[in-house]
Amino acid sequence: MAKRNLPQPFEIDKIRFKDCFSGPSLRHFVVLITGWVLTVGTHTVSQVILTMGLHESEHFANIYKFLLKSKWDPDKVAFEIFRMIVETLLPEASEVETIVDDTLNTRVGKKICGAGFQHDGDAPKSGRPIGYGVCFVIIGVAVRLPGISDRVYCLPYAARLWWPEKAKIKPEGGTYKSKSELAAELVDLTHSWLGSSMRLRVIVDAGYSNQKLLKTRKKDVHITGKLPRNAALYDLVEPERSKTKGRPRKKWARLVCLQTLFKHADIQWEWICTRLYGKDTIVEVFQFDAIWYGAAGNEPLTVVLVRDPCGKYPDSAFFDTDREASDQEVVERFSHRWSTEITNRETKSLLGSADPQCRREKSVTRAAMIAYWAYSLLVVWFVNQFRMGRVPLFKRAPWYFGKRTITFSDMLAEARRSHFTPRISREPSVRDNPMKITIALYTREPPSHEKAKL
Repeated sequence: MAKRNLPQPFEIDKIRFKDCFSGPSLRHFVVLITGWVLTVGTHTVSQVILTMGLHESEHFANIYKFLLKSKWDPDKVAFEIFRMIVETLLPEASEVETIVDDTLNTRVGKKICGAGFQHDGDAPKSGRPIGYGVCFVIIGVAVRLPGISDRVYCLPYAARLWWPEKAKIKPEGGTYKSKSELAAELVDLTHSWLGSSMRLRVIVDAGYSNQKLLKTRKKDVHITGKLPRNAALYDLVEPERSKTKGRPRKKWARLVCLQTLFKHADIQWEWICTRLYGKDTIVEVFQFDAIWYGAAGNEPLTVVLVRDPCGKYPDSAFFDTDREASDQEVVERFSHRWSTEITNRETKSLLGSADPQCRREKSVTRAAMIAYWAYSLLVVWFVNQFRMGRVPLFKRAPWYFGKRTITFSDMLAEARRSHFTPRISREPSVRDNPMKITIALYTREPPSHEKAKL
């Protein structure tokens, strides 16, 4: 494939990324993003090269050198993609809602940088939730796509490689950091990209609800998370009772444990109708203010207890650093965290984020980031096409009775059709004297014993 015939990555302007790469590296980045979407099946680097036909115009080793040795910063690319997401999907928003989570890309090999035995959330429930592979702490923007889908999409734009302390091959010169420390690093990085008029909201699960993320946050960064069952909550300090000798108190009397609070007779539960995991659900909630001194210090938090009267969902307690948030806002906001689980599943199954057979540190991180960036850029491209009316009307398959919206697999299929359709002619070729080709369906040969008689 000639260089001039390489397709544009879904109409993304190269000028936006000109400060992130050199000339040859920018071309390789464009081709990798496009090839990652167009590749069907296993998404190894070699398969992407074959899909795009890069071996016909240059040596295939240049692509591997781009992932391993080229000097480009993934954080600069993440900034451009983050800005593209905000400008396209959140043009007039006063706050940006992000989700932080980690995922394990299962791999096999002893010489893979950062690989080791660790927790695997996708492991079967029948066995131990442990897998072998590389783990990434990912941050993505939570957005809704009106007119396209009812669910919340999590568009990843930045990630950090985490490795266990017992990993055989560790990154060179890298100091060990916990997942929470890497998450705090991603949050601070995102906060530095926002203007002074925009707020940042971060949604985390119970594993990231700790002091490393809560105590280091900026004032205009609000965090919504889940309280563990053993969280020690305290009552707020009363100003009129704190005027005593000595250092003023930072917390008041300790509250009863969460398990007892759910069964307390004095709690007045309120019924609300909220949307959980894509379905309208009626739950019972109780909201109060408390201090979680072990994780957030003496900062007051909004705590919401949620109980499902039908018993489908377990009793849960959520917190929010924004004291002005209502109970329904806290519950719905935390339910958006499930979108990152869907993103991890789709990037692995449809875009093969865990398929590249890379072993070195830069290659392992950059190959996975190409898959995550392809996911976000594909959604942005589809929204632009949808707004301009270039996407055909959604047609539901006859065997999908409950499907009413467009899914990511539909976006992926539309992107592949938009690229391959111009290359396929629907009109039959017309020739004056077409030659009839007759192919024998079966040529009978005499058995071996008959050959021997000849």
